[in-house]
Amino acid sequence: MEKLGLAGWIADRLLDSPLVPLFVISCLILGGYGLLVTPREDRPDIDVPTAMVIIPWPGGGTERVDDQLARQAGSWVRRLATVTEVRSSSTDHAALLAVEFEAGTAEATAFAKLQEVFSANAELLPVDAGPVVIETFGEQRLVMFIATLSSRSRSPRELELIAGEFAARLEPVAGVRSITRHGGEARAVEVLPRPEDMAARGIRFHQLEEAFAGLAGQLPAGTLEDAPVTRVQSGANLSDRRVLARIPVGEGDFGPVHLEDVADIRDGVALRKEAVLYWHRDQAEAHPAVTLGVTTLAGRNVSDVTQRVLERMEELRLELLPDDVRLTAGYDAGKDATERVRRVLRQLLTGTLVVVGIIWIGLGWRAAVIIAMMMPSSLAIVPYVYNRFDFTLNPVSIAAMILAIGILSDDAVVMLENISRQFRNAGEKSRELTVRAVNEVGNPTILADLLVVATLLPTAYITGEMGQYIRAIPVGASVAVMFSLLIALSITPYFGLRLLKVDRSANNGNQENGHREGQRYTRIYRAVIGPFLARGLLRWILYLILVVLLLASISMVWFRLVQVGLTPLLDRQIFVVHVELPAGSTLTDTLAATSALGGHLRELEEVQSLTIYAGLDGPLIYPPAEIPVPQDTPPHLAAVHVEMVPQEERERQSYEVGREVAGRLGDWLKPYNAFGYIGRIPSGPSNDRDITVEIYGPDAEARQVLAERVVRALSRQPGVVGIEQIPRSPLDVLNLEIDPQRAAAHGVAPGEITRTLRMAVDGRHVADLPGIVSRDPVPIILRLDEHRRGNPDALRALHVPSRTGASAPLEELVEFRFQAGDPVRYRRDQLPVITIVADLDRSIAQAVTVQQDVQDDLRREYGEEAIPVRWLSLPEDTAHSSLYWAGEWEMTRDVYIDLGAAGAVVMLIIYVLLAGWFGSYGLPFLIMMPIPLIFIGVMPAHWIWGIDIAGTGILGVIALAGIVARNSILLVDFIRKREQEGMELRKAVIQAGAQRTRPIILTAATVMFGSGVLIFEPSLEPLGLTLASGVLISVPLTLLLIPVLYFHTHPPKDQ
Repeated sequence: MEKLGLAGWIADRLLDSPLVPLFVISCLILGGYGLLVTPREDRPDIDVPTAMVIIPWPGGGTERVDDQLARQAGSWVRRLATVTEVRSSSTDHAALLAVEFEAGTAEATAFAKLQEVFSANAELLPVDAGPVVIETFGEQRLVMFIATLSSRSRSPRELELIAGEFAARLEPVAGVRSITRHGGEARAVEVLPRPEDMAARGIRFHQLEEAFAGLAGQLPAGTLEDAPVTRVQSGANLSDRRVLARIPVGEGDFGPVHLEDVADIRDGVALRKEAVLYWHRDQAEAHPAVTLGVTTLAGRNVSDVTQRVLERMEELRLELLPDDVRLTAGYDAGKDATERVRRVLRQLLTGTLVVVGIIWIGLGWRAAVIIAMMMPSSLAIVPYVYNRFDFTLNPVSIAAMILAIGILSDDAVVMLENISRQFRNAGEKSRELTVRAVNEVGNPTILADLLVVATLLPTAYITGEMGQYIRAIPVGASVAVMFSLLIALSITPYFGLRLLKVDRSANNGNQENGHREGQRYTRIYRAVIGPFLARGLLRWILYLILVVLLLASISMVWFRLVQVGLTPLLDRQIFVVHVELPAGSTLTDTLAATSALGGHLRELEEVQSLTIYAGLDGPLIYPPAEIPVPQDTPPHLAAVHVEMVPQEERERQSYEVGREVAGRLGDWLKPYNAFGYIGRIPSGPSNDRDITVEIYGPDAEARQVLAERVVRALSRQPGVVGIEQIPRSPLDVLNLEIDPQRAAAHGVAPGEITRTLRMAVDGRHVADLPGIVSRDPVPIILRLDEHRRGNPDALRALHVPSRTGASAPLEELVEFRFQAGDPVRYRRDQLPVITIVADLDRSIAQAVTVQQDVQDDLRREYGEEAIPVRWLSLPEDTAHSSLYWAGEWEMTRDVYIDLGAAGAVVMLIIYVLLAGWFGSYGLPFLIMMPIPLIFIGVMPAHWIWGIDIAGTGILGVIALAGIVARNSILLVDFIRKREQEGMELRKAVIQAGAQRTRPIILTAATVMFGSGVLIFEPSLEPLGLTLASGVLISVPLTLLLIPVLYFHTHPPKDQ
């Protein structure tokens, strides 16, 4: 027997080993375990720690807060090596910093470093600023499950009590992190001072507050040591409103002054600043509602957690729910993840069966049985690796296994085809022939697998959120390919020797049959390639045609026939309509606008239910697209959650419905002078608005001028809707400016005026009502009644006590001035910025083309150098005005830069491996020449299919580079072996193509039809289309180009 290489040596050692069948069984058990225990999600978990740092500074003023807090604190944070971005928003009373760390940074480490930074610089903060609060701003806050309690007959307060009980019972469910409540009316005891009575009796507001100190409950006062030892408690029982009314608050001319003498006491609800309404298709109108939002612990299987919550909720329905209250389970991320994972797993099974069927057609049912055993055994390791390295089962990670289907079957197909050919030519099967067949093609197969892994692994180092999003593909596919090599070298020859059959009916005629079949392939291949070997002119024409086709394909991006995107849109069960009324609008105004909007949405046949959140954002089901502002949600903002009917009951996708709604929002909200835009759960790592423009400049006026120009240019672009400028218009301010001289003349301290106003208007939570058995504490709130705190004239009559015991009306102490409020000030990496965002109808235009058109429009109108546009990086300073394209484009740009760098590394690795294997510097270039031909299939396919070439599509191109190089290696290695055996070059070239065509076509078909099933998964459609179309075109061209190029570059010595 000839000298054995590594592949032949492994086959020789394992060909008779009884461990091989046990190895197959062990692999399948391991894979089943991985599938059962690995958490499931509808998209990959993206670990980018983001912290929200809140620094209060009451009375600081927007300008001072921005400069002395936001800018200064931002400079401290940016010194941390792992911080990638710092954004800030500043109001007149607080600054908020959103700090983003490098992807993969441990959240505990990130937050600890932040805490150290602010602790070290605490003395540099303004004296009256702080304390600093650091909270998570990442995906841990996202709600995974929403349940809604609604009723036509129950009040919001009653719904709140029922929801509180539900929340308390659901919190112990394993895996639940927290449960948030939205809507309802919490009970509160309001103490409503009568300023005229307080002034008459000389009672100050702070006396009312101090009267409650130590009275709200029984406090420990020590122990009595005499036997028996007894604990001592002291306090007033305020559970009775009559007792509460008799609390002494001061001394008057005729004795003690009680609370009832100067204030009204009302058992009611906390101040109504928000409202939630729920409508279902089987209801005539919307009803008051309370929603429960469930967040889950990190690392838990979301599907299992939400299923347990749903089961527990059904148990509580029977125990706690009155007949006139409706409980509806709405958004369920766990259910969505399970359904999406099951669908992709079905596609994995479909792809596997398709590959087995192709092998059955090409090599017979016996070979198909071997492939059917080999493929599950090869893929089984992947779920186990995912579980060990904290990946989850999601469409992207399963896509790695589907991608590997077409690749890992190559090893077995090449070996089975060669074993079968050896058996057919020899007319018998034997151990020696099996080892020889594996040894002949095994070493090139090992090199080819190393090349495939070398093309995939560099993409695992793509940075940022997109890197984490797709990381499972190179990791999972690489593991599957390398494991499949071990499987192919052990299982394939083992079962090939035992299952492949040699037809002996021809009595030693099999050699002739084998030669006859080989001659048929040779004649066909010679007819195709012969003219190119005979005539140099035809070769140059072939090269020219391929170059023209390649340039034409790539130019489809330039001519906008194929658009570049990040991730495709996905169908979801829910999307959100965000509504903004003019600043200053009341909650009543907001409810009127959203109710009218709900009426329009009900007319859409795809809408199943609506939940209106007026005065609040509602449950957070996707990361916010913009940095929040350090203040409560004002009443003029709202969100409408639109839940769709099940996917199988509607024809349109959710994003198509959302596209229609976005196009009609302007008309629907115009009567209310309101603005709206669509929010949706992202299909990938980004949730930015479709178009985001950041405006930088030397001052606020210059930034505003440029922002107005950009808004006008955007409004002229087709398909652009929902244009919005950030910061938004601020609320008007009633500024009560204290006159120190007049205050001194009346003997009133300026601080007493401010304290009185704050307590009177904003209110003060002075205590909790004791003795009440309820899930939530009942606050005692001290504030003026609705009429007085909402009426400036009533505030004018408010009296402030002086040091002498007399009082003075507020209008004699302060000047009432109505003025425009200061807009929120934003910074990005310490640079002041105005942001313009917009949505886009992607059936009309794409973000990149709109951005280019806006830039051209601005330059035509204002001159070539009037508006510097930055595409790649932020300006270094703000000495000059500039426009920077940010948001989704920013991530898209970084992803394609990283993919380009990964592609360059892949080419270099392929070259080095080939140069070392073949001992030549020039031959690797010949082998790699067909790689660019992938684009000849990919670009036209995306144009015909009508989809963007997303980041996963480019990843598919990189993966195909290894497959194409693999086919080239098989051809070149065969030609060189035949030349070394003394065969004439022309004959060796023709025979290489003839004998390698069938295994190459079979492996191409397995990639095209096996991995190509990804086309039917919307989130992976670009990847599946790239693999199928790239193989369809590049493989036939490789079979033609490589032999022709080899013949051209290695002419016979007599030519």
